[in-house]
Amino acid sequence: MKILHVNKFYPPWIGGIETIVSEIAEMLQGAGHANTVLVCQSPIDSKQNEILGETKVIRTKTLGSLFGMPISFDFLFAFKLAAQNADVILLHHPFPLGFFAAFLFARKKHLVVFYHADIVRQKTVAFLLSPLFHAILSRASDIIVTSDRLTHSSPLLRRYRTKCTTVPLWIHEEKLTQTDDTRNTSQKIRERFGQPLILSVGRLVSYKGYSVLLDALSSVSAHALIIGSGPLKHTLLKQIRQNNLEDRVTIIDPVSDLAPYYYAADLFVLPSITSAEAFGIVQLEAMFCGCPVINTSLTTGVPEVSVHKETGLTVEPKNVPQLTEAINSLLTHETLRKQFSEHAQKRVKEHFSKKQAFEIIRSVLLEKPL
Repeated sequence: MKILHVNKFYPPWIGGIETIVSEIAEMLQGAGHANTVLVCQSPIDSKQNEILGETKVIRTKTLGSLFGMPISFDFLFAFKLAAQNADVILLHHPFPLGFFAAFLFARKKHLVVFYHADIVRQKTVAFLLSPLFHAILSRASDIIVTSDRLTHSSPLLRRYRTKCTTVPLWIHEEKLTQTDDTRNTSQKIRERFGQPLILSVGRLVSYKGYSVLLDALSSVSAHALIIGSGPLKHTLLKQIRQNNLEDRVTIIDPVSDLAPYYYAADLFVLPSITSAEAFGIVQLEAMFCGCPVINTSLTTGVPEVSVHKETGLTVEPKNVPQLTEAINSLLTHETLRKQFSEHAQKRVKEHFSKKQAFEIIRSVLLEKPL
């Protein structure tokens, strides 16, 4: 089978969806299928076309971006050519340009949509583009979603629930397994930042809720380490100064190996405030490493990953007092943290199997539409 993967960007660009796209391509390549990935050229890409492993990656010239989405006329021409040779097209959402290209050039193709999240921030744009989205979703043979909650809460997916197949995301267990080197590095991290240590990982953008976390930390006696980069970094650093948190909060750029940080932390916080956070794979990584999680009660799959009072605590989005109370509660109850830690590791192994997820994805992609 010849499979065309269509997304906004592709590694080395760092992003959850980009990682998923690359891993699906690698999985299908290992199963003997030919893969082509079509994306726009990101700001850090040095090449337009290349072969990564055995996957052909086409990066089209980008003129700029509008409402967070790349503008590329070359993408449309490249899609038309690539689609002609594809047996199945896997289109990742949200990516309006990809949907427009599919509307123009994939009318008779086997089309599958991987629906990662609703468009939340640009609501007006999402409304204006809804006819396009409905045209493609109605044409698609299958829609892959990462949680049942997303299927039932998304206004856009409401009429397509019978097409939706839930595939929970997965992690690289081999990259997170604790080793002697990991233990040594974790100890150095604890010595550097002190204990107790609170960890959060993600892009520094509004929907991640870091401003809420910083307000909550004003009443917490612990050091918080935020790992990430993004447009809000300077705003968050200013907030840290205004809240007199310079000696208790540190922001560092993304690191290649997160495992030692998860093992060093006493708890992990995912303070996301909108449904743009559809899953929160960093939760899974923290849970695998035995780190209790505090997340938010979004309508997406976030609270399905780490379960309230089983693997951590869940609070209302934007609720600073609740978040403060949850953090302090876990920090002061070591027995509860240990209990959540054990349950978290068990839950990841039982419900978020990489092998099982890939088998479902492969069956959906390779199943011939009626």
